[in-house]
Amino acid sequence: MESNQRESYFEITWNTYAFESVDEVDIVVYGYREDNDVEFSGPLVVVALGIDYHLGHHSVSGLPDLDIHYDVGVIGVMESEGQGGDSSRAALWSRVHVLQWFNGDDVTFWCHDWIGKEVRSEFYFLYVTPPCPCTLDQAQIDIGRFSPHPLCDIDISSPSNCIHKPGAMHCVRANTPSQLGGGQECCYGFDGMIINVFNSLGGGYSHRYHHGGVNPYGEPQKVPYLSHFLVDILPWTYCCSYGGPQHSECTFFGLLRPSQTCNNYVPPPPALGNGDPHISTLDSTTYTFNGHGEFTMLNALNDIFILQARAAPLVGTSDATVFVAMAARFGDSDVIHVQTNERRVLDAYVRLAEDGQNFTRIDFDQASRWSYSGVSVTGRNITSDGIIVAFDGGVGLNLKASEGAMSILLVAPDSFRGQTQGLMGTWNGNPSDDFLTPQGSFLSPNLTTEQLHYQFGLLWEIDAAESLFYYELGTDHESHTNRNYTPVFEPVANPSVNQSLVVEVCGGNPFCIFDYQTTGSQSFAQNSVEALVQYQQAVDNRASFVSCPTLPAPANGSAIVTTYMSGGVARFVCDAGFVLSHVVNLTCQSGGTWSDGDTPACIIEASGQTIPMTSDVTKGHVTETFKTARTPTGQVLSTPAIIGISFGSVILIVVIVLIVVQICGPKKRPPSISKMNPAMDQAEVHENPTYVHAESSQ
Repeated sequence: MESNQRESYFEITWNTYAFESVDEVDIVVYGYREDNDVEFSGPLVVVALGIDYHLGHHSVSGLPDLDIHYDVGVIGVMESEGQGGDSSRAALWSRVHVLQWFNGDDVTFWCHDWIGKEVRSEFYFLYVTPPCPCTLDQAQIDIGRFSPHPLCDIDISSPSNCIHKPGAMHCVRANTPSQLGGGQECCYGFDGMIINVFNSLGGGYSHRYHHGGVNPYGEPQKVPYLSHFLVDILPWTYCCSYGGPQHSECTFFGLLRPSQTCNNYVPPPPALGNGDPHISTLDSTTYTFNGHGEFTMLNALNDIFILQARAAPLVGTSDATVFVAMAARFGDSDVIHVQTNERRVLDAYVRLAEDGQNFTRIDFDQASRWSYSGVSVTGRNITSDGIIVAFDGGVGLNLKASEGAMSILLVAPDSFRGQTQGLMGTWNGNPSDDFLTPQGSFLSPNLTTEQLHYQFGLLWEIDAAESLFYYELGTDHESHTNRNYTPVFEPVANPSVNQSLVVEVCGGNPFCIFDYQTTGSQSFAQNSVEALVQYQQAVDNRASFVSCPTLPAPANGSAIVTTYMSGGVARFVCDAGFVLSHVVNLTCQSGGTWSDGDTPACIIEASGQTIPMTSDVTKGHVTETFKTARTPTGQVLSTPAIIGISFGSVILIVVIVLIVVQICGPKKRPPSISKMNPAMDQAEVHENPTYVHAESSQ
């Protein structure tokens, strides 16, 4: 339902294949709100009764004149009441959306009321929301900390994709809540660069409440998606979507929910295991290890994070092995196991932390994303995109499979630095010490493939008691292990392969050549190269990344920064009643410093008096001076009262509170006046389909 005013005539459609034994349905409206408790109530409005379910549509002509006191809700197509009563009635639900189509609120008044309340609230959540990746490429590789937004995803082909983010082609959201339960949204334009919501409706913004909720989930401010919708999406809809980006209400929204334009962002390091198998460590050392068994790929933080991989001979050849399964956990998280499958390409299994024995296969046909304790698992287009496993600690895994071989791409959080060991190396910025044995000995980086096999690789075989793997009936650790297996250590010309094709496909890439000659498969070799290219791009992106330091803003004003990476531009704006002392734009230079220039002061228009904080920005060095100041009403502010809340590109000065409160103080809501636009496509299916609140469209 899309409208920015009260609607009396519209069409409702539904899926007629969802129910098998339903003939008549009622169309109703339920509402959601949070005061002292969580309230999901209804029906608030009965739109129609006894409609033929098999028609699949109903034309609404007129709505009852009711004051329902709910801003957010869903439309339900519900089985007409029968012998079972409400509790057993089948129902189809719309997406969660703004009920403006029924309420017809004064949009400007609603937004002023929200601003007046918001400026009295604390803003500490802005300090601890995670920094956004600067570019689309970085956002797509940082799968441990961010996941695609289901309503603005570059991999989704739909006319409605990004419809509520004009100018954006892809958005991501922080996977886990901050220490204060907040979230982060980061959106990217067609140039691949981050968008600032202060400049464009397509920009992402900071979330007071995380979209996934926090424990205990049934309490106000903690309910998955719905709490976030009420305090973040609802005001964005009223203040920006309905009013437009040029309206002052949307400007205030950009100050109260600023974009995080990648200030202090650091790309994560990748590691890769793929092909026949070739392993690229977190410090970018690549080697080949053809073990046959179950091995420790990475042990971080002294057993807190463990990644294990199972290798077996590739079907059709006895000369080399490939990865066929992996298992991982982070701390007390649930265990995730992923393995190759001939029909479904990959299968994922979960073992709940409290259940030490039983695994359950994850059904991606039921839902593409599942949330468990400490970890989420996503499998949307498994054939092309694989399965993504994201742990709350910031570790991301992208598992793909082709021709029976699995590739394992890992991105690690900064907490792993200096705290890793295993086949993926010791991450400390020094590739020469990647070959650390379980006994604590460092091996030379110049060992041959055969020497690495026996002196390093095989030593990382796990014990049966350490195994995190799922075992099918009749199998165990030993049945997947062959300690006497001897692979081919150096490639030899395969008589069944056209050697000119090897040169054409692989060039001088030794790992591609190894795979082509060993397997005889051109596609296998090409898949191996593609995975290595993706890995190398992530390495290069991290190595060449440069960002500028945090840029302070003038008091009673804001710094609007397009991005904190090279080429980013900062401009300055003042709050109502103030003007810039001079106009200047600063540019983030390739060396990681801002271009020369003085941050302007914001001066009271009437008197020309300079207000408190001035900053000199020269060669990236910032100096600040705090003084006593007066508001436009003449009230004296002490130093603590004028210190801003610095986050990303915006410093929200507390003086705004005094100005806005007088303009937008809480008032009694006026009667409905027939204006609006619900943002139904802003909603989503909750990550875990077992969640009972109605969020999904059927």
